[in-house]
Amino acid sequence: MNHSTGDNKQLLTYVVRGLFVSLLLAFVPINGLAHAKLVRSEPKARASFSTAPKLVEIWFSEELEPGLTTIEVTDQQGTRVDRGEVTLSEANKKAQIELGALSAGVYTVTWKAVAGDEHTMRGSFTFSLTTPSAAPATGTAATGQTTGTQPTSTPMPAMSPEEDQGAQISWGQTLVRWLSYLAMMTLFGGFAFRSLVLVPAFRRALEGAERAQAAAASERRALLLSWMSIVLLFFASITALVMQAANVFDKSLGESLSLDVLGRVLSTGYGPFWIFQIASVGAITLILVLLTERVRQNPSREHSGLWWAGLVGSAVLLMAPSWTGHAMVAIKHFRLAVFTDWLHLLAGGFWVGGLFHLALTLPPALPLLSKSRRTIALHHVIKSFTRVAMPSVVLLVLAGLYNTWAHIPRLQAFWMTPYGKTLGIKLLIVGVMLLLGGLNNFHFGKRAARLVAAENADSNAAEEAKLERGFCRSVAFEAALGAVVLLVTAVLVFMTPARNHPAMTAAETEQKLSR
Repeated sequence: MNHSTGDNKQLLTYVVRGLFVSLLLAFVPINGLAHAKLVRSEPKARASFSTAPKLVEIWFSEELEPGLTTIEVTDQQGTRVDRGEVTLSEANKKAQIELGALSAGVYTVTWKAVAGDEHTMRGSFTFSLTTPSAAPATGTAATGQTTGTQPTSTPMPAMSPEEDQGAQISWGQTLVRWLSYLAMMTLFGGFAFRSLVLVPAFRRALEGAERAQAAAASERRALLLSWMSIVLLFFASITALVMQAANVFDKSLGESLSLDVLGRVLSTGYGPFWIFQIASVGAITLILVLLTERVRQNPSREHSGLWWAGLVGSAVLLMAPSWTGHAMVAIKHFRLAVFTDWLHLLAGGFWVGGLFHLALTLPPALPLLSKSRRTIALHHVIKSFTRVAMPSVVLLVLAGLYNTWAHIPRLQAFWMTPYGKTLGIKLLIVGVMLLLGGLNNFHFGKRAARLVAAENADSNAAEEAKLERGFCRSVAFEAALGAVVLLVTAVLVFMTPARNHPAMTAAETEQKLSR
């Protein structure tokens, strides 16, 4: 017994150290990781020239990944008229390409940029060239007219809200991101639910062999879900890497399976974050291997040290989405953006991931209990889960408010931008989940407490069975809504944040000019 206690204390020491290192990593400032937004260009969008320009120059808001930015200039027949080589300058925030001989006509500039968060931004704009004999030597741009051979180079936004600029939503990448979220939340929620809810509740409600039997049944289901999640996360991570390579290098999925292409994408800024995620998956896999073997050899023991180690490992794993999401867009102006995004995921893992296991790992244990103990166990599980879920929801709301402030510049963005509308849908679903959570706590929780206090167990058997069925159905529905929330969150990852959307940029420009 003393040897076991010493092992657990040592494991808990490692857990605390790991959490401390994780917090330090979360606070590390990472500069220049944001969506690459087009600031201005020469030629400007929809400009008209009487003298052919020799270059196309585009300025971006963030530092670009060298070798991953492309610019193509085509005529009305779709023939390329550029020299083919893009060069970066001005701290890698300016991209330019030389042009060949141009004739009169309309030209389309199509660009692709990859910034430090590895989200691919694409856009296009046009300019036109008139022959000197067919038009006066006057440049006409969309913003007005200037006298001379070409438009002036006054720095101003080159693209109006109608221009094509932004992150292109990839539904394949969105699906993979959603599956990754489901796996991460199930992993984190499983370790948290077992350590913070199930074991404390069973200790208060059950004794002896009955407690050991119920705990073992729940642990087996939790381990099964954890193994399913870790396998899903591994394949989702591999698929995400292949899709990232296809998106960045404009290749098919088949071509992106090449080791050369995968090596190239790992050498970009996406590589360290992907390797961090895979390393975390490997560490959790090792913990699961040890935990599965220990449970098989001695199912009556709790093995708390390994469960807590898994909880910390899965918490560290949740940092990976924060480093490759919209939190990086706002980090220069909102220094806590990455940290609060991680806290948001942790709180969501406690709540949503906990709901997954409340719906899936508790039911196998209840039939193993005597009728007199089932309602008592359910009562204590509801109380323990509420103690964890309520602070998690508060943290979820506070971190969510900070993140919303970072990405939504004003209230109008909720109905002026696709990002704001989608975020509104997410908030609506979360509101429904909160109502269901209140129902589970105050309705089913109070009914369970009343039945536990009642003395005549035989007369309450039908009501107890009805309570159990109703609670399980309500929790299952709330967990399903949680999965929908994760899907909407995955969609938001690949949308242009409202703060960077052309509609909001135009509104801010108009507001400044009106002052």
